[in-house]
Formats: sequence, C-alpha cells, structure tokens
Amino acid sequence: MGITIVQRSAPSHKVIAGKKALIMAGGAVTGASFKAGGLKALNDYFGNFSVNNFDLYVGISSGSLIAAPLVGGISPESILKSLDGTSGHFSPLSAWHYYKPNFAEMLIKPLHFAAKLAAMLPGKLLGIVSRYPDWSKGLFKNVISFLENPTAANYDSMVKPILGSMEDFPSFLEILPSGVFDNSAIELYVRKNIERNGLTNDFREIQKISGKLIYISAMRLDDGKRVIFGPDENNSITLSEAIQASTAVPGFYKPARIGGVDYVDGGVQRTANIDIAIDKGAKLIICYNPFRPFEPKGFVDDFNKRRKEGRYLSSSGIMTVLNQIMRAFFHSRLKAAIDYYRRSPDFNGDIILIEPQADDEAFFALNPLSFKNRIEAAKLGFLSVRNSVEEKFDEVKAILQKYGIEISRDGVENKLKILSGGSSSPKAIQLLLEGNRKKVRSPGKMRVKRAISRMKSSSRKAKRS
Repeated sequence: MGITIVQRSAPSHKVIAGKKALIMAGGAVTGASFKAGGLKALNDYFGNFSVNNFDLYVGISSGSLIAAPLVGGISPESILKSLDGTSGHFSPLSAWHYYKPNFAEMLIKPLHFAAKLAAMLPGKLLGIVSRYPDWSKGLFKNVISFLENPTAANYDSMVKPILGSMEDFPSFLEILPSGVFDNSAIELYVRKNIERNGLTNDFREIQKISGKLIYISAMRLDDGKRVIFGPDENNSITLSEAIQASTAVPGFYKPARIGGVDYVDGGVQRTANIDIAIDKGAKLIICYNPFRPFEPKGFVDDFNKRRKEGRYLSSSGIMTVLNQIMRAFFHSRLKAAIDYYRRSPDFNGDIILIEPQADDEAFFALNPLSFKNRIEAAKLGFLSVRNSVEEKFDEVKAILQKYGIEISRDGVENKLKILSGGSSSPKAIQLLLEGNRKKVRSPGKMRVKRAISRMKSSSRKAKRS
C-alpha cells in the first residue's frame, strides 16, 4: 500500500488547532523530480488549501530542494517548470548542477600523495635496511625458515622488520577523492534563485517574513551526529548552505565543507525526521517518502518462505541489488518511526505517510542518480500520489477535514487519462503537469518582497538614529 495512516487525534466535530507540517524525505536526483510531480498531484487534490500553506516544512536530502521554494510561496507547477527552463521563478536546472566533477580533489590528492611518498620513501628504505644489518643473510634465512616450516611465527619473523618500517606508509587509497562530484553547484543554484526572487536566505528572516518554519538536517561527518538547521536550531549557515549539506550523498558527492565543518546527506541519520515536526508543535503531518523497497507482484508467501515467479532482482545486476538495499535501509527506519508514533501516548496528532506502491516497478526501474529521467520521474510521482491516495481516499479526506482542509478528485482525475497512457510525449506530459490550478491564498512572492523592503527600511532608520 502507498498510504500509511497514524491517527492519534481524538474524534472531534471542531477544527483541530495546531501546526500543519509537510515532510519531504530524500530520494537522490530523481527523488526531487518525483516529489515535485507528487506534490503537484497533492496540490490538485486540495480545494481550500495549498502545499504552500503548511506552517512547517522539513526537508531531508533532495527533499530540502523542494522545501525551500515551497516555504517561499513558489508553487509545484513553477518548480516543475524549472525542468525545461520556462519557470519565471527559477533559472534552468542543468546536469552541471548535479554532476559538477570534484576536479580539485581529483587533481590535488594524487599530487599530494606523490609528494608525501617522495618525502617519506628515502627514510622508510633506510629504516628497512637498518633493521637488517646483514640484509641479504637475514632475509634469506627467514625466507628459508618460512618455506621449510610455513607457520605464522616464521611468517611474522620474515615480514615484521619490513612491515614495522612501513607502519606509517601512506595508503594508496589516499589518492581517491572523498566523492566523485561536488555539490557546491547546487548551493550556488539555490542561492542565485533565492536572490532572483527577492527572497531571503536566512532561516530567522524566513520565519519573520512568512510566519513559516523550515528545518533541514544533515550529518556532521567528524562525529556522526545529526545537525538540524532552522530558525530556532542551528542557524549559523544560510538556507542554501544547509541544502548543500543535506544533499551531499556520501561517495557520490564530496562532503560539504561549510564554516570549517564537513557535512553529509541528512538521510544517513534519519529517513524523514518526523520527530522534528512533532517537537515543533505539528499536529497534522504529511510525510512524502519516494524511497521504499520494491516488492514484485510475483512474490508469494509459501510456508514462511518467499519466492518469486520469474526472475530474481539479483539477476538484473549489482546496481539493482544496491538500489533495493538502499531503499530497504531507508524504509525500515521510517517504518520503525511510524510504529513508534502509532504506539506513543505522548503523540496526539495525525500522520499521513505517502509513498510509492510496493509494486511500483516503473519508479523502481528509474536510476536514482540519473538526471535525464526527471520528467518521467515527475509523471510517475504524480501517478504515484494519485494511486496511493485513492487507496484510502475516504480516510485521508476525513482526517484532513478535521484540520479544515477539503480535498476533491476533480483536479487530479482530468489529468489521469493522458498521464496513464503511453503515447504522450515528454513535452506534452510536462506541459500538463505545469498547468496552474486555482490559486489559494498564500504568502506569495510580492508579500515576501514587501516584507523584506520594510525590514531593510527599518534597519536603515535604526542606523541613522
């Protein structure tokens, strides 16, 4: 099933007071496009509400790339338009922003290793010789002893003098970069587009201007601890820098060094950070997670054994195996969190977890690190949310009504036929997804600009006085 519901609020005929939170988990490169398409579907379901109307946003990894424009009042339609460069809010998003090679380390690390090796090699050779006053005789004797009696003790006697002198010898692994790509281009892209829209890059200013909260998490590499960036959390760096920190997928990107601290992907520590939303007072939490393990329809239970009709996933190669393992790893932690809040006596709100259906083969087949599949991922994201919501439409509708939110199928179903068919071109799909819905009042771009202008004016007056 694609919808998981945790309903802990008491039955009530009155609208429940409390913050409404939108959480966006990670999903690598295609995950951002998948979420943008899914948010478009969610937005089309809403009647008197919008995805820009949430009180609180939590972004993890690629989810932070979506949370940032939403908190600034920018719609999913405009986010989707950034895929082809037709957005009035965003400059074109290119492959370079995702795949900027880590040139610096690729060049510097081998040179640094060579220099280190050249400086150490003479001393190491001298050390080896000094351990063998009679080098050839001692080495020959120990080799003969080992060949005659190949015990562990004789092996140690043969190699210990050499290895002892090479204990501090640099490893050839030092040549490898800390990541293949450099995601500083993502930070630059976000920062420039924040400036382009006249928005603010400061967590505290975002809250002052819009009244909304945004939190982004990353892992501090040197101590392995989670860091939460937000207006009342760590606000020592900018929003765009927090996004860079949270999207630094280990191995794929080098760690994001910001303010002298190395950060890696926030998904390493937590999958969805539901606890942040709850700690900040959220009662209604909609969590959107694009990553879950794939369970083919051919899988059946048979005396507690699992078998599949047809091919095993492993027959598709190592990348499919790693893809499934990564999904299972992230999803198991999220499931544990959901189960915890389902039983927790301290939580009295509602959680709606939206995910792809377990047998969603089309999205599983997408390479999570591929840039060219963005439009297809956006379409699948739309269909995924639609199919998942339809599973429990009445339950979802009843929960949202408790918070004063109305939903309807009308805005989604009129797009379903085109998106479900296989004959539509990518361009036609993109234009359909980019179509605007009826606007709902939200803190828009002009309101934010006016607020920033007032704050700057007040600051100038304060300085003159």
